[in-house]
Amino acid sequence: MDPRVSTKFQAVVWVPVSVDFNIEAMVKVILESITGRPPAYSSMFLLQKSLTETLRYRKVLVILDNVWEDNSVEKWQTLVDPLKVCKKGSRVLLTTRMQSVVDMASAAIGTAAEYLKLDDLDEYDSLMLLKSRLPSQVANNLMLIAEQILKKIGGCPLVINLVASWLGSHMETHHWIALLQKGWQHIEEKNIIIESFRLSYNRIPNELQACFSYCSLFTKGYKFNKGELSKMWSGSGLIPFSSSKQENIGIEKTKHVNMLSAEYVGEEYFDTLARKSFFFCMLEKDPSTGDQNEYYVLHSLMHDFAKLVSRLYCTRMDNPGFPYVCRHTQHLSVSHGSNLRRISVCFKFLHTLIITNEFCPDEETDHVLGSVLQLLRQLRLLYLDVPSLFHALDGLSNLTQLRYLLLFSCDESHLHKVFKLHHLQVFKLKHFTVTKGNSIHMHNLRCLRCLDVPDNMSSKIHQIGKLTSLQELHGFDMVKNYFQRSKSLGDVRSLFQLSLRNLQNVSDCEEAMEIKLKDKHHMEFLSMSWNKDMKEILDHDDQVIDNLEPNKEIRRLHIHGYDGVNLPFWIENSTLIHLVSLELEYCMKWKSLPSLQELNSLKHLKLENLFQLEYIGTEPELQLETDESEDAWLPPFLSTLKVRWCPNLKQLPAIPCTLELLMIKHVHLASLPRIHQRYTGARYSQSVKSQLSFLHIESCPHLTSLNKGLLEQQEQLHSLTTLSLRHCERLHHLPTRGFAELHRLTSLEVVACPILRDVNTRGSLLPTSLMNLDVNPCGDTEASILMALQNLSALRRLTLFNCSNIEELPSVKVFGTLNNLIDVSICRCKNLISLGAIGAVASLRKLSILCCDKISFSHSPQDGCCFKLQKLRIDRQALLLMEPLRSLRHTKELQIGDDYAMESLPEEWLLQNAASLHSIEIGVAEALRSLPSEMKKLGSLQNLHIERAQLIQSLPQLPASLRKLAIWGCNTSFLKRYGSGGEDWGKIAHIAAVDIKAYSEGTYYGDDQSQDFINSNSSRPFIMID
Repeated sequence: MDPRVSTKFQAVVWVPVSVDFNIEAMVKVILESITGRPPAYSSMFLLQKSLTETLRYRKVLVILDNVWEDNSVEKWQTLVDPLKVCKKGSRVLLTTRMQSVVDMASAAIGTAAEYLKLDDLDEYDSLMLLKSRLPSQVANNLMLIAEQILKKIGGCPLVINLVASWLGSHMETHHWIALLQKGWQHIEEKNIIIESFRLSYNRIPNELQACFSYCSLFTKGYKFNKGELSKMWSGSGLIPFSSSKQENIGIEKTKHVNMLSAEYVGEEYFDTLARKSFFFCMLEKDPSTGDQNEYYVLHSLMHDFAKLVSRLYCTRMDNPGFPYVCRHTQHLSVSHGSNLRRISVCFKFLHTLIITNEFCPDEETDHVLGSVLQLLRQLRLLYLDVPSLFHALDGLSNLTQLRYLLLFSCDESHLHKVFKLHHLQVFKLKHFTVTKGNSIHMHNLRCLRCLDVPDNMSSKIHQIGKLTSLQELHGFDMVKNYFQRSKSLGDVRSLFQLSLRNLQNVSDCEEAMEIKLKDKHHMEFLSMSWNKDMKEILDHDDQVIDNLEPNKEIRRLHIHGYDGVNLPFWIENSTLIHLVSLELEYCMKWKSLPSLQELNSLKHLKLENLFQLEYIGTEPELQLETDESEDAWLPPFLSTLKVRWCPNLKQLPAIPCTLELLMIKHVHLASLPRIHQRYTGARYSQSVKSQLSFLHIESCPHLTSLNKGLLEQQEQLHSLTTLSLRHCERLHHLPTRGFAELHRLTSLEVVACPILRDVNTRGSLLPTSLMNLDVNPCGDTEASILMALQNLSALRRLTLFNCSNIEELPSVKVFGTLNNLIDVSICRCKNLISLGAIGAVASLRKLSILCCDKISFSHSPQDGCCFKLQKLRIDRQALLLMEPLRSLRHTKELQIGDDYAMESLPEEWLLQNAASLHSIEIGVAEALRSLPSEMKKLGSLQNLHIERAQLIQSLPQLPASLRKLAIWGCNTSFLKRYGSGGEDWGKIAHIAAVDIKAYSEGTYYGDDQSQDFINSNSSRPFIMID
């Protein structure tokens, strides 16, 4: 065991647990490990008593390995109760595959759990793991195949170990190539992985097994939305709900127990599967807003397992040559038009048909699909996300059992066929073609629970009040001078979710009251939107919105485009005490907001495009002369706060300790908010543990210093992992103590803060936990940040962009300590003259040097390099003649960008990397006249791609290993020589994929005017993707 661990504890105990959560056996293992002898008792009571006495006043680390128990909190309490007498600083470390185990253990112990989720390994670590499991001497040609295998199997350590074991016992080349072509699933040892998944699968109820298996209908990597998937489960008949089964499947009792919809139960199913780690929650950054959007995925291996266990009743036909559909198939997904004819084998049993937009149907396919739909009389779910269907929709009215219908588009004639589907529960339409402009009457759909249609259809729907089962209504348009429409909406009492649009058309308070939002007692989500572009100047907006008061049970509220001056009283007075999420956008005239501190349930608050907002809480002139008046704090249990485009907001109230995400963009702040001290009673209390993990500050033009606010309180920021400072042009000062006390910080961005001053911080500037650093540009601090890299052994990625104050990269004293740095990108550092001792970074695998034109021979280091690059990206081939790049011997990928002066490639450098180099890409070869004569000696080269190569007249003999050749922008004579049938075609005929383009004289390279020759030999295992 690592002495850094063992020396901190008086005893370290490892307990193998597995599926059988045998408390008596585990207690005996702990006792024997500490005392050195087997316990003398067999009684559970005496064993617990002995364990309690043994552990008292001891500082211990108990490791519970491979835990599965997530059903009985009582069992956990029996195990952990004796552990509570341990000395302060003791720890329980458990390994598990399921989040639900962590939750239950944490509840039994009585403290919040800190956990580390192990993601897939990156490319470099995957390769290192594979090599460590292979024999010490493996031929270069085999390692090249192994790297391609890794790209196909991903970064799961379990699979890498399995594949490495198999490769190690099958060292012949043909075995490795077979594995590359067929996949790891074809080796016998795959059952080891399958059985590990089956353990999880067998521990969930049959209902959840069916829902999980259903997910095999979607592609690998599909981004699941919980609400949408739960509706599909329900529509396909997978959720036959009875309240007696509630607790058996892990659904908690709620106030809605007597009216739970199948969709609600489906969401609980989804949450249960996520807690048991069948789904993984992921975050995706929205490029337009910077928001971290949440979605769920199945791990690639879990998707393979879903296909295995569902193969008899779920089928995904995702290629033209799909061989077989089981006659008992109930749920079918089709992504290629040619497969539609095969659906006939499962007409009798098919309940689900999903056809996605991965192909555009022609008229024949449209007719075939129409014929198929005529026969699918038992179909419950039809998902047609395919444009240009006309004949296929003619048979919709025959699908009388349909519960769920999604259409990409339809017109009024097809819409009337939909209205005959009396059992329909969910109807979603993306595009509606208006032909006659008549009113739409859909009151026959008495079972309809969810309606999501385009604006031009929503505004034409009449008698909405007759849809008495409706629970979700998306985008209901208020129509001017149509009082009866509002009154009809008031009759729909069962709504859970409602989106109201064009509220500027509500004529008066009486019409607003007729909508009866306050009487919709089951409604949990309400969106209210005014169209400011179409709005007339009215003086009754404040009264209208006051009369749109929702019920007090509402949990999510979104107000967009409201043009009144005053807030509705029901926000001002914080009457919505159950509110969990509040979004206020484009409310242009609001100058103040209450602090909302009474909303104890509020978790998510978004304030965006409130252009006149000046303060939150007490007016600044009335506040006491203290940093934190009683009114200057936000809701106490807030989790996320996003404040964007509020250019007059000069101050934010103190944030609660519960806040996990804070985003501030285009705000007038002069200083960051503080962490509220109400919870500790002392201004500088050390007991506060803020949960803030993500902090993004961008475009705050009046922010000049980070010495005030939450970054001054670093002793409380125990959870901060990501910090981004962007485009704060007047920011002068970093925190006085730097960032060194942020012990969990892994990602730091300092972007476009050009006048930061270089001041001496107390201690180190950067924390040792840092893994990703982006410097771009940050004034006088650029050099200090580089020097602060010393001993950052966790650092993996370093980006320097537009750093004009850097003239030389650090010495070996700094770079020699960066043991895990794998990726360095240096771009537009216009005054950089030397790469320093970057060659000392032995772990480096990716290096980019672009637009750094002052790097020269005279300032290049004399020492070589000790790294083996996976990928080198440069824009001047002259860099290959300078150290440390000149000494490279093991480069695998070379990219040369816009080097307009390059007349030849450095032959000597290419030859010294010949054993490993498998890809060369040249972006601009306008001056390149020829390739090196010894190209044939590059025995590992598989890909050669050259663009703008109009001066190249001929090719030398190319290596036999080459599989892809692309030459774009050559002259027409070159194309004639090397095209099929040309005089030199024989020199490249052995290459599996050839793509040669000759652009017309005088055209730009972005134009489509070109002559080309493309050849792809499909009999070979490599395919050119153009």
